[in-house]
Amino acid sequence: GAGKSTLGRLLAGIHPPTGGRVTVGGVPLVDLPLDELRGHVALVTQEHHVFVGSVADNLRLAAEHADDRALEHALRAVDAWDWVQALPEGLGTAVGSVGAALTPAQAQQLALARLVLLDPHTLVLDEATSLLDPRAARHLERSLSAVLAGRTVVAIAHRLHTAHDADRVAVVQDGMVSEIGAHDDLVAAGGDYAALWRSWQHEA
Repeated sequence: GAGKSTLGRLLAGIHPPTGGRVTVGGVPLVDLPLDELRGHVALVTQEHHVFVGSVADNLRLAAEHADDRALEHALRAVDAWDWVQALPEGLGTAVGSVGAALTPAQAQQLALARLVLLDPHTLVLDEATSLLDPRAARHLERSLSAVLAGRTVVAIAHRLHTAHDADRVAVVQDGMVSEIGAHDDLVAAGGDYAALWRSWQHEA
């Protein structure tokens, strides 16, 4: 309830700011055409969206003219090719409300494969694996690592082990950024983040 997910949606251009501005390369997000914005910034959430159509249709939402080889590359990148091949018609298998049922992890892998095709330079991650069971979450985190390589990543962390691995950590409380810095520096500073970290370590 501190405003972390809202901040993520602001960064991804889903919600316009009511005050101030959010910029990419100095250009306000609200001034960017939607297709250009989607090429710059993409949001990955814990929600799993599978649209009515084939697996290929779902992937081509990110790259309309992608051929089957490009779709296979994207699926292999997120470790999803094997189960897609095992579907009755492979890439042509109908999914969504009238098609083959996918697990939450498979649905999220399709979303990640779309990101491989979209190829944005910045990803905003809002705990993409938090609703999955631990085994599926660990598997999906391996898929996610293939998508993150070489990109700027803003990770909204509800679990502190995610924050620990970041280059910089911003602490959000009551809709405001109260601290920002590297993990070790924030722990040494003894502020809000340090208190959260020590509490989390004690619980772990």
